[in-house]
Amino acid sequence: MKNSNNNKSSILRNSVRAFALLMVMAIVSFSQGLQAQSIYKISAGSQIKVSGTSNLHDWNMLASSFQCEGDFTVKNGQLQEISSLNFALPVTNLKSKEDLMNTRAYKTLKSDQFNKITFKLTEATLMPQQKIKAIGILNIAGVAKQVVLQTSYILNSDGVITCKGSETIKMSDFQIKAPSFMMGALKTGNEVIIDILLKLKK
Repeated sequence: MKNSNNNKSSILRNSVRAFALLMVMAIVSFSQGLQAQSIYKISAGSQIKVSGTSNLHDWNMLASSFQCEGDFTVKNGQLQEISSLNFALPVTNLKSKEDLMNTRAYKTLKSDQFNKITFKLTEATLMPQQKIKAIGILNIAGVAKQVVLQTSYILNSDGVITCKGSETIKMSDFQIKAPSFMMGALKTGNEVIIDILLKLKK
């Protein structure tokens, strides 16, 4: 009888130890998961370039000041998931080399009513060869459209995530009339190319 009680006590102690070990492993695993998810924000060197054509010459506008942050999961030096990303570019931060171009562009984009161009991620897929397929809502001049963007990415040794991509959009899709200059002598094309360079860090 005594041996039976000892065996039961031993089994109980072992069960308690096993349960405690499992709890510790679960807590460590959960903590590691939390540590892997981080908010990344825009850093120096990021740039947005908008390029277009006209019947006289090509044009472009640059912006290096804007807001962007996202929730990225990185484990063992590899990007595992992007669960959120929000982007906001003040319209007047886009600059060309010509003041007249800037003035007309801001008017065309209705900057007095809608002072920011925004993008909100709804779904991101990590693809082979370090590429990202991002689906989200792009809002320009008060008109919101779902767009699909593809970028390449590099996870640098200093922890910075660099994303680079290019997308062509039509101004008419956002109910924007392509601006003209010199009483219509210079007319811009309907399509513009958006080149994206994002450098994100924790």
